[in-house]
Amino acid sequence: MAFSRRLRALGSLNRLKSSFAAQSAPPPKALRELPEPFNASSISSPSRRLLFAGGLAGSLALGSGVVLCKERKDKAAKKEKEPEVKQLAPGFKEGEKVIAFADVQKHDSIDKGIWVTYRDGVYDITKFVQNHPGGLERILKAAGGQIDPFWAMYAQHNVASVKDILGEYRIGHLSADEYANLPPPFDPYQTDPKRDPELVVQAAKPFNAETPLRVLAEQEYLTPTDKFFVRNHLPVPSGSLIDPSTYALEIVKGEEEDPVKLTLKDLQDETRFKRKKICAIIQCSGNRREDQNSVAQVEGLTWYTGAISCAEWEGVALKDVLDSVGVPSTLGMESELEGEDDQLHLQMEGMDRPKVGEWRDTKGFYGASIPLAWAQDPRRDVLLAFKMNGEPIPADHGAPLRCVVPGVAGARSVKWLSKLIVAEEESQSHWQQNDYKAFCSSITWDTADFSSLPAIQDMPVNSAISWPPAKSLVELTSDGCVEMKGWAWSGGGRGISRVEVSADGHNWTGAELSRPPGQSLTRTWAWTQWQANLPIPEELRKPGKGVKLMVKAADAQYNVQPESIESVWNIRGVLCNGWHRILVTIKPKAVSRTRFEHGYAN
Repeated sequence: MAFSRRLRALGSLNRLKSSFAAQSAPPPKALRELPEPFNASSISSPSRRLLFAGGLAGSLALGSGVVLCKERKDKAAKKEKEPEVKQLAPGFKEGEKVIAFADVQKHDSIDKGIWVTYRDGVYDITKFVQNHPGGLERILKAAGGQIDPFWAMYAQHNVASVKDILGEYRIGHLSADEYANLPPPFDPYQTDPKRDPELVVQAAKPFNAETPLRVLAEQEYLTPTDKFFVRNHLPVPSGSLIDPSTYALEIVKGEEEDPVKLTLKDLQDETRFKRKKICAIIQCSGNRREDQNSVAQVEGLTWYTGAISCAEWEGVALKDVLDSVGVPSTLGMESELEGEDDQLHLQMEGMDRPKVGEWRDTKGFYGASIPLAWAQDPRRDVLLAFKMNGEPIPADHGAPLRCVVPGVAGARSVKWLSKLIVAEEESQSHWQQNDYKAFCSSITWDTADFSSLPAIQDMPVNSAISWPPAKSLVELTSDGCVEMKGWAWSGGGRGISRVEVSADGHNWTGAELSRPPGQSLTRTWAWTQWQANLPIPEELRKPGKGVKLMVKAADAQYNVQPESIESVWNIRGVLCNGWHRILVTIKPKAVSRTRFEHGYAN
């Protein structure tokens, strides 16, 4: 196979060019069989939107025998409450049929029709399954049952537009008595870890929360672990799955070779692998999405400026691990292979996947990939990390092992890492193929084709104001300035060259920069903290006057932030890096200190 020939060529060239005997192992001859990629553009727009909002192909279809009961308490005893119960689920129509759950259970195949319930609503989704991206096998798990626990797995299902799509398939409802007597639900998030109450929660299930604005303003370089922002797509793995004593990382080089397994003890053995520490940012590509919502509504979690944090990660270099199992290096081989090595990827699989009761989806795991050349480049500093800020990585952040890919969208730093696969193609997971891509502003959900764009990797230059808070009262200094603090960062290892602040968008003041120690401008993975005393124009200094503060940054290659949010707006709400602006009010002298005007930090 072509892939095998390329790996053989790489191995041969490396042996000729290097004296490292460890590189002489025979390369894999073939890849393991991978599922055929799904083309999201091939289905109808409503179905495509539902696919995306579910967060994973197949989420609509899953479920059997359980249903949410949170809102059903005492409803059966009160006949007058029945209309309210029926309206819990989307698509209710006056005069619709009351359908027995036993009748729903009979409709569990294409021949009989596929019926499901959501809360008390009954839906015939037979026509929808023809376009179901997860395939018939998955959707049959929902046939004749309830989808509630699986919809609960994805916060995106709470979006009104998604419920409207489901409502189109409504054919009736369960009686109040039958709905009240259904068994209690399985909560796929019941084993999730406890979290710090100061985190700014944007979604409870799956749990997603920002670093508090106070912490962003007060910290230097490292974010305290308990205040580090959390981005989860699925329930947090628990129990034996993340037990350090039984954990093993599987590395797949080809179907004709047995996979290599390395335990956590193997990876921590300093006689085999040299320990390495890096101070690096993890940032969700949707950070600052709320700024895009101010232009027009986008899909995704309502992130403000706190979907970014910095930690010291400790582990072993991914390059060293790949070398140890005989994966040939792709570095420096572009001319010999005519660029074909760019087509090689390192796929990563996490242990987080949909689950209900004892059932776990074997195909719905979180997955991502990066170019294999990046994984093998020592200057990229890709790490298999087992410590975070000096302690074992906690469950929310990927215990016991996380692949940290500095300078790249956080989606590629796979948590709860279970498998590495050398492959000819990118990961075929939903999150690599049908998410985390930035369309131009004219593209709508009707015209979006995720297959037309590459997955987000290196992140653009960005900055934000952490102090003062938005919508706060601020006191001017004796010389008419506002004290400001914030962060700036750029992906790809590009350090920050300058940060400027302004109150009118015309007159700019340079900020004082605190760059991360020990990191060069061409290999910077941590953020730069900045502070400034911004002179406020005389005409804006009146007490009670609203002032718009703004910040912009340039990186070491002089990439700059665009002025407008409109210029970077996209339906997914990713890569928002227009100038960050906040509105504050000049404090009357009678007020003694700065205070928040709202109940949330960001």
